[in-house]
Amino acid sequence: MGDESMRQTTTRVACRNCGFEAPTGSDEWETAAHPSHGTLTRCPDCGSTNTTGR
Repeated sequence: MGDESMRQTTTRVACRNCGFEAPTGSDEWETAAHPSHGTLTRCPDCGSTNTTGR
């Protein structure tokens, strides 16, 4: 039996606009500042902030 706390999972983020995908927190992602939403993840390929976790 494996210990659940020992499992490593890599969460990935994907751009809903162009499909770019990279690990969460990766330096590959850019950020954008939004006045009411704070810091958003921004796609380096197309500039979209419409992203989703996988």
